Amino acid sequence: MTKIDKKSLLNALSKEYRKKHKKSEAIFEEASRVLVRGGSHNLRLFDPFPFYDVRSSGSRVTDADGNVYIDFWQGHFANILGHNPQVVLDALVDYFQKGQGLTTGFPGILQRELARIILRQIGAEKIRFTTSGTLATMYAVMLAMAYTKRSLVMKAGGGWHGAHPYLLKGVTTYRNGLNLTESAGLPDGASSVTVVTRFNDIADLEEKFKEYGEGLACFIVEPFIGAGGFIFGQKKYLQRARDLSRKYGTLLIFDEVISGFRFHPGGIQSLYGVQPDLTVLGKAIGGGMPVSAVAGKEEVMALCRPDAKAEEKVKFEGGTFSAHPASMLAGLTFLNYLIEHEKEIYPKIGKMGEKVRKGAEEIFGAHGFRVRCTGYPDAGIQYSSCVGIHFLRQNVDKIDSPEQAWNPDISDFELREKIFKLAMLQEGINVFHGFGAISAAHSEAEIQASLEAMEKIAKKWKKHRLPEA
Repeated sequence: MTKIDKKSLLNALSKEYRKKHKKSEAIFEEASRVLVRGGSHNLRLFDPFPFYDVRSSGSRVTDADGNVYIDFWQGHFANILGHNPQVVLDALVDYFQKGQGLTTGFPGILQRELARIILRQIGAEKIRFTTSGTLATMYAVMLAMAYTKRSLVMKAGGGWHGAHPYLLKGVTTYRNGLNLTESAGLPDGASSVTVVTRFNDIADLEEKFKEYGEGLACFIVEPFIGAGGFIFGQKKYLQRARDLSRKYGTLLIFDEVISGFRFHPGGIQSLYGVQPDLTVLGKAIGGGMPVSAVAGKEEVMALCRPDAKAEEKVKFEGGTFSAHPASMLAGLTFLNYLIEHEKEIYPKIGKMGEKVRKGAEEIFGAHGFRVRCTGYPDAGIQYSSCVGIHFLRQNVDKIDSPEQAWNPDISDFELREKIFKLAMLQEGINVFHGFGAISAAHSEAEIQASLEAMEKIAKKWKKHRLPEA
């Protein structure tokens, strides 16, 4: 593989970035005086500083300096129709013009309609809404612990389920595997509650269930793992997880915050024919507004009822903005549109995803870079609109585990997460985690532009080649 002087390349890219983003740099400096490093979400605060958007529409975003980017970040991969889709905006504008839309503190009718659609599309029995994926996964774990009367939680290494004590372990920090606690400020013993198993590794899953199964309240897993590398769970792996969970009396939780409604108007679970006990949803179900949910078996969800037995009751009480009226309307409008236009949307974005994945591997390979893409669908998934581009230090035929994506001996994640991002920005394209997610607002011409940008980048990087040893 062609080796490059990453320090020299990063310095050159940062210098060019600063030239084009004078206003964003000034905003960043001012924002840093009142906000922690200029913002409220670390993933958005990349080096040397983030650009600040002033307009986002469809496939494109315009920043404070007037730079326009083709965007594949798309609201943390939630914006399947692109930024600010008119169908959702029209519904919200009409709602607000009627004097409705802000929080009232009442149940509201719209959440009933959104609940019906989601339950129908994923095959669950009951649902409760909240406001973030972190809260939803936390509540799901609490429900599992209360239902099983057990205290251990198992997750797959590489899975990001939000920032709460149960699951801040084994995310992206690699040290002989993904098994480290990744936050300070946790209660004593928090780490001992969480067992980590390897994603897509059936043998390790069986071993962990054999060792801990009698004490496991739940196994929570992303059937399409996001931060772990944009990797689909293998159908046989998820089916085995279902079988083992039943055998040991453990609840199976699917975290479909990213995958829910991304690959078809429902969850991966229905494509694979694997029904979890609980499902966590977010992103797409809000149509651009803050919504998350826990859905699943009625007997489990019943533990958050106000009349549940005191010794079993889970304080999944909700919050001030749970089932916010405008969020319910946005989600309802968005999901109805996805369902009604399923045959137009998903084949289109899936085929464009395939073009990017294959094109990236061919382009970088032709210039001596060892690249493998993730986002290729497993059996049962027809269309995948997600793309992860990984720059490898070793020959690997396929990346099917987060351990490969985050092991520095295998994958150069600095090149993927920092250098490639700045390089693509220089070419007018915003990417994240190696590329991102394609929306229905993207055009074939924009997909081609992204591939042409990769061709330019591969050629430029050769100028920063290190001499052969």
